[in-house]
Amino acid sequence: MRPVNPALFLTLGKLLEVASFKLRPPFKDQDVPGHELAAADFKDSHDKVLAEWELECKELELVASLATVERLRKLLSEPTCTYQEYGQLAQEFYGRLGDEMKYRRCWALNIREGDTYDRWFKGWELMIDRFPDTLGDIEEMQKCFALSRYPASVFHSIQVIEAGLIELGTFIQVDDPKSGWTAIANALKKLVSKRREDLTDFEKRNFQFLEQVQGTVEALKNAWRNKVSHVQGRIILMTKDFSPEIAEEILLASRSFMRGLATGLPPRKRAE
Repeated sequence: MRPVNPALFLTLGKLLEVASFKLRPPFKDQDVPGHELAAADFKDSHDKVLAEWELECKELELVASLATVERLRKLLSEPTCTYQEYGQLAQEFYGRLGDEMKYRRCWALNIREGDTYDRWFKGWELMIDRFPDTLGDIEEMQKCFALSRYPASVFHSIQVIEAGLIELGTFIQVDDPKSGWTAIANALKKLVSKRREDLTDFEKRNFQFLEQVQGTVEALKNAWRNKVSHVQGRIILMTKDFSPEIAEEILLASRSFMRGLATGLPPRKRAE
């Protein structure tokens, strides 16, 4: 993500369409250019562009530019509208928009960041379906990552994981009074270290699943090393120093963990 010139960001493209009055049809009288009436197709196409700009000016609270856009649209609705009148007013709009945007800041996302922001659910569909309460944190996690807010992204990934840990703890019947990350991680480690003959029937049936989850838990611990701590069963951030690479590593490990839970835990009970 990088800063861009806000005037260029807003004016390039749509504004060039608005100012395309210069591309008017050939004049019958070359001595008085621009005084002929604007063609119907010209007026229709420009009104559509201005309708979009009207909404954008309202959203951005560009009151001076909005006033000119409204005047432009009104002019286009009049049968006496000429190319010259429209062109002069379009130039006024250009100037007002530039002045009002001078002190605004705009940021551009690269293609990958934009895709992550718009399609934040991509790759998480299965987990959202199995753990619907995680939807809000998954959305914030992905959007924060796209916007380079890496500590916030990691924080929301932790919230997502904790939701999965609650269900996992219930599934393996962790009886620690401070049930949480530490208790569940210890229970899993102890379980997969058992000899085959010491496993309960429940543990034997679910051993492969629990072994895979335990492996992912270890991967998360490595990804979080010196970044995340477990205090009284809860996961907390120890630092705000997250590079894009470390944050992405944590998010990928988090997704792997949640996918393993979504496929291995019993299906969620649906409301009747």
